[in-house]
Amino acid sequence: MTEPTFRPASLDDAELAADLMTAAYPAFAVDPVLTRYRWAHPRKDWTYVGFIAEMSGKAIAFVHWMHGPPEQDPQRHCEVVVALDRSRLEVDLLTDLWRWATEQATAGGSQMLEAYAAEDEPEMLEALGRVGYARDRLEKVWELDLGLHGASLVGDAEQERAQAEGAGYELTTVARWEAPMKFEALHSLDSLTRKDIPTTFPILPETFENFMDRLRSPDRPHDKWWIAVRDGNPVAMSYLRFPPVRGQVWTGYTCCHPEHRGRGIARAVKLQSLAQAVALGVPYVYTDNDSENAPMLHINERLGYGPRPGLIALLKRVQK
Repeated sequence: MTEPTFRPASLDDAELAADLMTAAYPAFAVDPVLTRYRWAHPRKDWTYVGFIAEMSGKAIAFVHWMHGPPEQDPQRHCEVVVALDRSRLEVDLLTDLWRWATEQATAGGSQMLEAYAAEDEPEMLEALGRVGYARDRLEKVWELDLGLHGASLVGDAEQERAQAEGAGYELTTVARWEAPMKFEALHSLDSLTRKDIPTTFPILPETFENFMDRLRSPDRPHDKWWIAVRDGNPVAMSYLRFPPVRGQVWTGYTCCHPEHRGRGIARAVKLQSLAQAVALGVPYVYTDNDSENAPMLHINERLGYGPRPGLIALLKRVQK
């Protein structure tokens, strides 16, 4: 079999990389505009490395890895991705790609590598097992049929908005909310609540500048980013990600300040974003949650989300 060759991916390869990632798992297409935006706005002091794998002069896969600043994460927990065009899907080829990417990432000093594979990707799971990755966690993936559940969601959104406002919460969008230092306040809420996400890898702090980069991403319009405000402070938020070219609409993030949990506020703001999607004619909305995130799993089940094949996180520990 011809051995693949690798060339470094540049910013101009963003569309090609998005095409390869889409061809690797067509069920969830990757948007080229968003891929380029993310490549152009990396997190401060993070290391991102990407390669285009080619065979006989034709691009067949996108391979990349990333890790945070070593001073914040001495083990350099590293996420590794191999996206092989399904038209070239062979376990031996996948194994070679994963082995190469793993060796390259390890050479950069990473001691813990993480990879993801969908539950319905047996070839990917076999290749990862051959290279020494072992199952760690399960990220549950959900699909919400807005054609089936739209009317009830709109009704629930109106009812829960009235209840939240009666309890002293204002439900509005980031675009409509006029407050000094509002983006700093949203950054604080985001940073605080992400500490509660179940994870094996450390969740490293995000600078305000990088948070603003995410806030300006083309898939996150501020008139569709819902927040709950109490006493002038944002205490919950939920937003959907709308890809500008292709792909599904996903829940970007839903959270609630610890002091305001247990009052249905996270559900109320999430319902506002879903009711808005119904009005826009969005057919389906997708979301994912760690299998240990019981509060969000409960919300999803009550809203009518149905399960899809989940994402399995696999780890490889590197001996130093």
